Amino acid sequence: MKKSILAALLCLLLLAACTAPETPTDTTKALALTGVWVNAGQYAQGRDFVETLTLKEDGTAAVHLDYQGKDYATLEGTWTAEGGVLTVDFTDPDTRDRSYAYTVTETTLILTGDGKDVEYQRQ
Repeated sequence: MKKSILAALLCLLLLAACTAPETPTDTTKALALTGVWVNAGQYAQGRDFVETLTLKEDGTAAVHLDYQGKDYATLEGTWTAEGGVLTVDFTDPDTRDRSYAYTVTETTLILTGDGKDVEYQRQ
């Protein structure tokens, strides 16, 4: 009896050791997106802007635009990330929801959509 229990335990241990290593899930990748991201630069007309994208772990999002050194707009909503696509659904019914393919590292978030890439830096 003891030998059969030991054999069963050994088989379980061998099976556990042979399983494939865990790969990051969409949830893990999505958590890498949480935080405050900033894109700063100039429009073609030479006017300065700072766009701050905040993605919270609870699924809420805010986008704030500082234009020419003044508060210009803040939009709020919710966000999800699935299959390499970040989607932001805004609460303002007049604001179009957005979806972007994304690439994220520890310090950089690149959103690809509308024919261009926009790079944000983690704050």
